[in-house]
Amino acid sequence: MCLFKSRIKVNHSSLIVLLIITTAMNMSAQSTPNLSFPEKPDGVIQWNISEFSKVSRANLGYEELAVFVTNATGENSPIPVQGRFSYSANYLIFNPFYPFEKGLTYTVRTKDLNTGKYFKSTFVLQSTEERDVAELLHIFPSAEVLPENLLRFYFYFNTPMKRGEMLKHIHLVDSKGNKDTQAFMQFKQELWSPDGKRLTLLFDPGRIKRGVSTNLELGPALQEGDIYKLVISGDWQDVYGQKLGKTETKTFKVGTVYRTAIDISSWNVNEPEAESTQPLTIQLDRIMDHATVQSMIQIKIEDNNDIEGSWKISESESVLHFTPVEKWQKGDYEIVLDSGLEDVAGNNLSSLLDQLEEDQSTMRTTNFSIKFKIL
Repeated sequence: MCLFKSRIKVNHSSLIVLLIITTAMNMSAQSTPNLSFPEKPDGVIQWNISEFSKVSRANLGYEELAVFVTNATGENSPIPVQGRFSYSANYLIFNPFYPFEKGLTYTVRTKDLNTGKYFKSTFVLQSTEERDVAELLHIFPSAEVLPENLLRFYFYFNTPMKRGEMLKHIHLVDSKGNKDTQAFMQFKQELWSPDGKRLTLLFDPGRIKRGVSTNLELGPALQEGDIYKLVISGDWQDVYGQKLGKTETKTFKVGTVYRTAIDISSWNVNEPEAESTQPLTIQLDRIMDHATVQSMIQIKIEDNNDIEGSWKISESESVLHFTPVEKWQKGDYEIVLDSGLEDVAGNNLSSLLDQLEEDQSTMRTTNFSIKFKIL
């Protein structure tokens, strides 16, 4: 795993949530919209619409109330913040799909339901709480040699990052210095964890799968034997406006494609000693997707009870370690694997991501488990 720099603290005196509200009104004699703004990131926007006559609640939505992220120059994002609308008494309520972010300026556009004219109101959730300087902590997979049909990268940050900007700040560069601007999938909603600290970046599957038009036209994004750099710009900002500050680079070589099923029969299990909390160690047959390990592998004892503990993946995601909460007891154990457990090419235990008809015979259809004994 990659640890890029030490953590630095920015100290502030106390936690204050500052709500700044400015309202831009039309020059007519209309009244300002009666809006209530959130005081916390998980809050909502409420609009008292009782003053308007002939309001059909079922038809109210983004046309009547839309929220935009506003940048430092006063420009609004072209697409409004996505969320859901509901009603409570006389209020139209907007609840965003993702929490509002501290430090960002939001512009709320409302439509006068009698005249059709628009108002704009602006609010900012700011906090002077103690905050870490923005930092890229890890990139997975961490191996220096990755398969040609690699499906995804994961990026871990120590602060929530601004969304909608990943392809502006992440570039794939080949050994000749050429950028591949079509290597990655482009989503309207990027694949962030709820806390905004983990980004999943997918290669375009059309560049991976054989016989697909994109693959035939552009070829694979990665070529076996070549060396690539994944470049992450230091200009990328977190939600507080802090830049990463330093451009980071992951250099890796491309190896052979993964086009065979995960072979758990070849996994080497090193049993721990009884009456100890030594980790159970499993040597894998390939580089696995580290994000699926925690939720898709379970250890059971002979009475079918789950063994509580934690998983860790190391040595370039090719070795698993399970450390139990309580000491191991003598007996028969079973490692139970969910069929959705994946390698870094997106192949799981029951299917291949890039599967041709002749590949069908390589797939297993039985239960996925490994037995071991502690003496």
